[in-house]
Amino acid sequence: MTNEQIVSEIRNGYSVTDYMQLLYESNLPLIKKFIKPYAAYEPMEDLLQESYFGLWEAVQHYETSANVRFMTYAEYWIRQSVQRYLENCGSTVRIPSQTRQKIARYKKNVQELEQELSRVPTDNEIADKMRVSVRLLPELKIQMQGVASLDTPLADDNSLTLSDTIQADFSLEDETIDKIMPNTLKADYGALWSVTQPTERTA
Repeated sequence: MTNEQIVSEIRNGYSVTDYMQLLYESNLPLIKKFIKPYAAYEPMEDLLQESYFGLWEAVQHYETSANVRFMTYAEYWIRQSVQRYLENCGSTVRIPSQTRQKIARYKKNVQELEQELSRVPTDNEIADKMRVSVRLLPELKIQMQGVASLDTPLADDNSLTLSDTIQADFSLEDETIDKIMPNTLKADYGALWSVTQPTERTA
């Protein structure tokens, strides 16, 4: 079946859960391509989860009479869903794990040098200890400026940090389902959710 035929079956209410699963899995490589630019900010698993919601939105708005391929049309809705998720739920700036490791290593070496030298170390001293070129440090410092620490105090008495403001119980999935899925489909949601292999969102 073509994507357009699958969408037609879903719109007609036939085996909605099964056909949505088929539509999602059949186009997963393309969906990953759509959201790849956002992978530096949130885990891919979370982005795929949001992409599914975008795919559902596309199914609801697609008009076969427009003579546009469904996935060409769906790209807009998938990207919009992911972008909205990043805007609403991006409590901290997410960066690639490799860069986070470099920043952690930099901070650790600076702290060790400060203890050894009893002063702020120079860039040359830091580079020597890290065994990297001193020319790499300015770029690393720029990356550090864009990262908000979860331990950053928000109150004058340090009683409240950024991590304290991040909800541990994420209810976005339920809220999204209530918004975009009709009541007749909620009973099928449990089976359908396993398709997207969701992971618990952590800060």
